[in-house]
Amino acid sequence: MNLAAILRRVWSGGVVPAGEHAPGLDLPGPFPPIYAVGDIHGEAALYRQLERRILTDRAARFGNKPALVVILGDMIDRGPDSAGLIDFLLAPAPPGLRRLCLMGNHEQMALDFLTAPDPRAAWLDHGGAQTLASYGIAPDPRHGYRMPARRLAALVAAHVPPAHLAFLRGLPGWLWAGHFFCHAGTAPDRPLKGQTLDTLLWSRGFDDPALPAPAGLGGALVVHGHMPQPRAMQRGWRINVDSGAYATGRLSAVRLFPGDEPAFLIAEHGPAPAFSCA
Repeated sequence: MNLAAILRRVWSGGVVPAGEHAPGLDLPGPFPPIYAVGDIHGEAALYRQLERRILTDRAARFGNKPALVVILGDMIDRGPDSAGLIDFLLAPAPPGLRRLCLMGNHEQMALDFLTAPDPRAAWLDHGGAQTLASYGIAPDPRHGYRMPARRLAALVAAHVPPAHLAFLRGLPGWLWAGHFFCHAGTAPDRPLKGQTLDTLLWSRGFDDPALPAPAGLGGALVVHGHMPQPRAMQRGWRINVDSGAYATGRLSAVRLFPGDEPAFLIAEHGPAPAFSCA
């Protein structure tokens, strides 16, 4: 089965309970060059810039060899253009690239809300308001998005394309492709491919330099985002590629290929006034 066929076999059953094994994709070798991209958070222009850099790097390093771009979740919320980013990711990738997007905690929160809009949802205060605005859903002049639930649900139904909902529902929780890719990290008390969705989406283990690797990792790496750092960095068996794009103006990727050392690529514009690790 070729790479295109493998990437079409994404899970499409909705969000699973947090304590159950998360669905994922197991890509057989030989593995292509992989560019793992950290949390984009609605910074569509930065992602387009980074993808151009990835294309240039791929051509320089690997010629015509196809490469895989793995986006590690949290594509949406906080930044200005979540809707435009999903439109871009749903369009065909440029020649020489394939894209695979993973579930992040912000995609999970958004999917919960968009399935049953709730004006009391915490998601609205954690970037959801910016995502609704990117779809042209204007806040009420007096109540913002804390409007009656029926009106909010009607606005969501009228403005959010079904293809975008299908995209969110179809995001796998992890990818194995010579290294283990997920949004937030892993727990040491579960096997590598038996991690819970709660851990994969919400782990803050990068804060603990002494955290043991999950069983079965061997000499591979866990590559994730979720915990913004001023720059992408490697810590032992982990690489964190989240450089806080919406706050720093810096979006990062790491290139991985068998036999090569990890290499970081960056797209950036002027920094925002403050940096937040929330």
